[in-house]
Amino acid sequence: MANEARTISKRDVAGWLAALMRRAEVIAPVAAHGGDVAFAAISSPEQVVFDFQNSLHPPKQFVLPQTDPLVVIRRNGNGIELEPVRDAHPRVIFNLRSCDARSLAFLYRMHASDLPDGAYLARAENVTLVSLACTVPCELGFCTCCDAGPFLKEGTDVQLTDLGEHLLAEPGTDKGLAMLSEAGDLFRPARPDEERRRLELEEAAKRAFGAETCHFASAMRRVSTGRVPEELWGTMSDWCLECGGCNFVCPTCYCFSVKDMKQDGSWVRCRTWDSCQYQAFTLEASGHNPRERRADRIKRRFFHKVSAQYYLRDGTVGCVGCGRCVRVCLGTTDMPAVVEAIRKGAWNG
Repeated sequence: MANEARTISKRDVAGWLAALMRRAEVIAPVAAHGGDVAFAAISSPEQVVFDFQNSLHPPKQFVLPQTDPLVVIRRNGNGIELEPVRDAHPRVIFNLRSCDARSLAFLYRMHASDLPDGAYLARAENVTLVSLACTVPCELGFCTCCDAGPFLKEGTDVQLTDLGEHLLAEPGTDKGLAMLSEAGDLFRPARPDEERRRLELEEAAKRAFGAETCHFASAMRRVSTGRVPEELWGTMSDWCLECGGCNFVCPTCYCFSVKDMKQDGSWVRCRTWDSCQYQAFTLEASGHNPRERRADRIKRRFFHKVSAQYYLRDGTVGCVGCGRCVRVCLGTTDMPAVVEAIRKGAWNG
């Protein structure tokens, strides 16, 4: 759909957002406490932030909520009645970064494969993604190593590029093309010089990353062929504080537990975020724990993220290079550090 690129003046973006808000809930980056940026439902187009480093928390919570009701359980005269919960509310996630758009594509593939997850898919299929290309790399990002940015070729419905006075909008799906067409005169066809400028900005952004910081291919070979010494996993695990922060800010993590909550005389069964780094995550009812040692949990986490087995299943590594794990890890067992240790066979702490 490269020939369908369109341009909108920045002074008309508020009108476009207002039109989107009339037909859907619009989620966008907004100014938060302490100078932070967070994704939230907006009540006014003026709330949307365009110039920002990526938020600490990814927007995945609007597709995979931290507490996600799945089924209502009620007693009736004949026994137990189950009512599935489906959230098909239309949403637009606006100005999410390329890495986060790729992460939502990753989560969709995972939940649609094997035994499809109807609760997740009902919500995700009613979400439209409008991503904002990164003309300036995030300080800790390494999306170029994961084919997840700074610009996208696929995985978003519309990709925006900031050209200064205007935004270039490239539809990536029929849904995105329809969204731009419905905006009427707010958009015009992109000029050749604007499309050239967009390519120049992409090349400049790629160069600005400098040397790549995370070499997945080499680590994948070593993990998949069992060439990572057990003592290395043990050494790295000593630096993990088991806080779970890496899981909760990771846009591609989906480990969960299931809880029942009492509500108005019935019960609601919910999926809740969990962490594979917690000791009790794999604790069985018998009392047996197949991954009681922290080293085994670290090993499992990175096998899931970078092994060939999961690459073949998911079509990509389980990382989009957003850099959030680098920001929150208290013990430096973040993705670039561990991948480097696996690749080199040594841990530097």
